[in-house]
Parts: sequence; structure tokens; C-alpha cells
Amino acid sequence: MMNTAERAKTLASYCQTTDIETYLGYFAAVDLVQWVTLELGHPDILDGFVEIHPDQKSKALPNGPILHILSGNSPHAGLQSLLRGILIGAENIIKLPSSGSQVIENWIDNLPTELESLVKVIPTTEELTDEIFNQCKTVIAIGSDQTMRSIQTRIQPHQQFIPHGHKLSIGIIDQPSKQAAELAVKDICASNQQGCLSLHTIYVKENAAEFAPILAEAMQQYELAHPRGEISLSESGVISNLRETIRYEAANSPETYALYESEDNTSWTVIYKNSAALSPSPLNRVVTVQPWPSDFSELGAESQFLSTVAVHPDNLIDQIDANIPRISKLGYSQKPPLQWHHDGISPLSSLIRWRDIHH
Repeated sequence: MMNTAERAKTLASYCQTTDIETYLGYFAAVDLVQWVTLELGHPDILDGFVEIHPDQKSKALPNGPILHILSGNSPHAGLQSLLRGILIGAENIIKLPSSGSQVIENWIDNLPTELESLVKVIPTTEELTDEIFNQCKTVIAIGSDQTMRSIQTRIQPHQQFIPHGHKLSIGIIDQPSKQAAELAVKDICASNQQGCLSLHTIYVKENAAEFAPILAEAMQQYELAHPRGEISLSESGVISNLRETIRYEAANSPETYALYESEDNTSWTVIYKNSAALSPSPLNRVVTVQPWPSDFSELGAESQFLSTVAVHPDNLIDQIDANIPRISKLGYSQKPPLQWHHDGISPLSSLIRWRDIHH
């Protein structure tokens, strides 16, 4: 059986030989071992008992098997979840989305032989049976709130449930600038806003209406370099309907609404709205620009689902005192470090249990 250092070395070497850095970032074996040490207190605590007090030795045990129920909208979170489970040496059972995930499937199919025994994939064509579900000690689910509620009904008292449901992210800038727009489009357009770290709204502290056309120009330039790609007719229809609604509102109240859009298609859309209330984007590169309110509560009910606030310039970080799991620099909202706390949850320590010896 491999120890922690060996798993870390094998994982890091494997990831460095694939194109998975786009999703997981770059890391070496030492980074993975340091991560274990940071969260669990000792680099070898998963491999044997470690004295943590003169009267106590402890060992960390993977709380597995771990069931990973994955979403089809973005492979990032699924790969991060699986990497964590493998690193701690747990048995991992993967339920892929019904649409599949080519990135995750390819990564699993090519795992080094030494790690293959830690991963089992349930084909998309098969149901997640009670027999499989109930044998798992930890259940991690990524998807909609409806999916979370459905899974919650199946959770047994002996199981740890880690849900990652509906989330969205926003940006905050101090004033309009081309630099802010060029940073924002990276956070808006990556993965076509399909992930919880995608920005839905850019709030501006000063002269918000002036930022909308600047952002629109940046969106157009980004589209030329990184085309959005095809989307379904229904997705395109939702965007078209929203545009028509905003077009009507802007005609009747131009001081409150403005619309900037790509020509002859729905590739990108920027909406100015003179309101603080946060509302989800229909995705696929649709973003609103709004003035930042004097009180955070003016964002409304959707603020409870915030995952990340991306700010520019950096000194705005100190001004964000709301209960938000993550604050990042603008341009980096969709590039969290390997050790980030998804939804404020410790990524490794939430997956283990402890065994103590007292003497």
C-alpha cells in the first residue's frame, strides 16, 4: 500500500504529464505533502500514529469510501474533489453526470496503475443504487439545489454529506477602466459562466454606467480571441428574450437600463442596470453592470449564494466584511489555488476521521 509521500509523488508526476493544469493548476509532490501537513498537522499522520500530545497519539483515517456525485457544467470541481480523495488514500466512487465528462473520464482512464485501485466509476448509463450509496461514508455532491435536496433524502446517519449546490460570484471595482474590464472578462467568460466561480455581475463604486460600454468592448475583443462556441437553441432563446426585455426597459427608462450586445448572435451581452439587487445571469457570457450600494443587504436574497467576490484594485479586499467564503483579485476568480476551501469547507480534513491512543 502506498504511503502519503508516494501518493503525492505519483499524483504530481501524473498531473504534470497531462494537460490537466488548466483545471488543477501546477503543483509538485512537496506541495501536496505540505497541504496534508497544513490541514492534518503532520505529513505522516495518514500513515501511522503521531504523538500530538504527551498523553495522546493520533492517526487520520480516510472517511471512505467517498462518493463523488459530479455535475456536467464544469470539470474543475469534480477533478479537485477526486484529487483530494486520492491524496488521502480513500476509496473513491465516481458518479459521472448523465451527459458524461470527457475531461474527467480521460483523466481517470489514464491514472497510473498504482492509483487505479482507489477509483471506481459508475457508468452514466447505470443508476446509483442504494447498495452503492449506502456503503459510502462520505458523499460529496456538486450540482443544483434540487439535486442536493434529492441526495439529502438518501443520506444515512453514518454518512457525512458535503453539498455544493447553487452558487454564483460577483466582481467589485472602484471605478471604470480598461484594465478592470480586461480582467473582468476572464472571470466572466471562462467556462461560459457555467461554474460557481463565474462572475454574474460587476459592481462599480463610482460611475457604473460608464463602465458598461468599456466592458462591452472588452467582451467583444475576448470573443474574437476566445469564441464562446455553440449553445443550445433554448439557451440562446433565453438570452434573446432577456435582451428584448432590457431593450424595452431601456427605451422607457434610459437612465435605469442600457443594453450592449454582440451583433447577429448571442455570443456576449452586457446589461447596465441602475439597481443593487443581485440576480443570476442566464449564463453563456451574459453579465450585468450595477452600482455598488452603501449597504451589502441591498444585494437581496441571492447574496446568500455568493461563492467568490473578485475585487479591483487589491485594496478593496479590506473593505469586504460580509460573510463570503472567498475573496480574490479580479481576473483570478476562476483560478483558485489547490488548497482553497470550497464553500468555506476544509478540503482534506472534512474527508477524514480520527483514531486516538491515550496513555
